[in-house]
Amino acid sequence: MMDVFSYHMPTRIVYGQDAIDHLDEHIRGRKALLVTSEGFVKRGLVDTILSVTDRIVHVKSDVKSHPEFKDLTAACEELGAIDFDLIIALGGGSVLDAAKFFAVQNPQGDCRFVEEMIRGERPKEGYSLIPVISIPTTAGTGSEITPWATIWDMDEKKKYSLHLPELFSETALYDPKLTLSVPREITVQTGLDTLSHALESIWNKNANPITVGYATKAAKLIMENLVALSKDLENLQLRDNIMKACMYAGLAFSNTQTAIAHGMSYYITAHKNVPHGIACSFTLPMLIDNVIGKYDFVDEALTEIFGECSSRPLRELMHDLDVSTDFEDYGMDANELTALKESLTNNPRAGNSLVTP
Repeated sequence: MMDVFSYHMPTRIVYGQDAIDHLDEHIRGRKALLVTSEGFVKRGLVDTILSVTDRIVHVKSDVKSHPEFKDLTAACEELGAIDFDLIIALGGGSVLDAAKFFAVQNPQGDCRFVEEMIRGERPKEGYSLIPVISIPTTAGTGSEITPWATIWDMDEKKKYSLHLPELFSETALYDPKLTLSVPREITVQTGLDTLSHALESIWNKNANPITVGYATKAAKLIMENLVALSKDLENLQLRDNIMKACMYAGLAFSNTQTAIAHGMSYYITAHKNVPHGIACSFTLPMLIDNVIGKYDFVDEALTEIFGECSSRPLRELMHDLDVSTDFEDYGMDANELTALKESLTNNPRAGNSLVTP
């Protein structure tokens, strides 16, 4: 870890119970598009938003999990007829990523423009951005304070990244009460995604003392609270601790990006339909075993997190959460392990990693 480093975080963070009640203060009179998914309409959260501000001009409420180009491009064409100068994203990672896609504009209003930039078919220039206020409803994605979004093409079984240096949200509004209704399965998956963000920003070529500090704090909160939360889903204090872990992990990997566990996860999710939070975390104990003893700052961070420089505490956590750490349990045979390793060739996330395959 180098002694010369920089750190950048332009997003305003607003944190607290009932923070959503003050949303109108952050809208500041602008005409807002609300982007969300059907589940939040049913839960009444859209009605809550509409009750605290009169600046919503349209609600886009059909964002699906793992947003794909074909759906987002069609939605972009639909939204072209609506006049708005702010986007409010209410939801999990898929909603936040979709909102970022909609935020990228060009003077011609060409909806293929963003897809072509992401696919590398045109240079990343000639665009403008609509500001985004992100309101995460799960504690895991970190998208609310990172400058990229994940977009999928499931026909190709491939994940793409939208990454622009200005794509940070204007404001990230954290309200732990919004996570109270998240079921156990998603709570575990998103919590482990947060843990992966934290650990991957430590064994990372881009790590620095600021990111390692945030990552260590995030990982400790997950280790201390996630199992308890999985057994007591309505405990607001535990929800609060896990949401803070998500925030701290975001503050870490927003500046480092993720590493090899995420690099592997995209293949596993696309080919085996393993949920992202599991796909990017069940390999973590193996990676810890691989990196121990190679970098002093990594060993120091792992010791602070786990109380020992070992994967044993994490393996126990995974066991307590009913999450297997064996590739075979995810349908990965020897041939697919070879294909998985090949998928890491020239993979930017794997390239960030201090851990080799």
